[in-house]
Amino acid sequence: MKSPASRLGNSVRFIIFLALTVITNWLGAMAFDQNKISGLFTILFFSIAALTLLFFIRQFNLEKHYFSDRLNSLGDVFNNAFGFIIVMFLAVGVLTLLIAWLQVDGTLPAFTRDATVFEVVDIGFWLNILISGILIPIIDQYLINGFFFNYFFRTETPLNIVLGMLFSGVLFALLQFQPWFMPAFLQASFGWLFALSYLRTHNLALPILLNIFSAILFIVLG
Repeated sequence: MKSPASRLGNSVRFIIFLALTVITNWLGAMAFDQNKISGLFTILFFSIAALTLLFFIRQFNLEKHYFSDRLNSLGDVFNNAFGFIIVMFLAVGVLTLLIAWLQVDGTLPAFTRDATVFEVVDIGFWLNILISGILIPIIDQYLINGFFFNYFFRTETPLNIVLGMLFSGVLFALLQFQPWFMPAFLQASFGWLFALSYLRTHNLALPILLNIFSAILFIVLG
């Protein structure tokens, strides 16, 4: 069952991690069902999200020595890929702004999980920042770039890189629960950018920060 030697072990673990992530994402969406705060689902979300995040961090730290010999520290990433980091934040920011503008213009439908009725002075706004802007992005990136790549696409062959990025983007889009093609495709585009940032830096912090940046920017622009 050791990673990544056992495909079966990796698959079983990933299914468990995926189930926890889907449940957490669903509870986060239900916490703002119909743009109203649900006290019950909010409590359930924080309970499950805290346990899931602690579990993911523990498992990642236990298993990361099986993943790759080239996992880099955050200091190494800033020293060796600072320009790339700037480009990635610009790319994610521009894509987020473009989508927000198209949604305001009516060209693109709003994402189904957006809670947009809260003003900055409302507790719902800051609760949304914490749930949708911080906690869910961290959990999603642990699942997709923390475990998915390292379980199934660890060997960096050209085919693995292409397939890993493709499927990670699709998985990210599926976790956002978008029922229409264009919103789902745009969410997948974010997933591809996050995957690229992980492949380039071999550090989970950058895709997490990029996802948080995009999610909070969407909330603020909403």
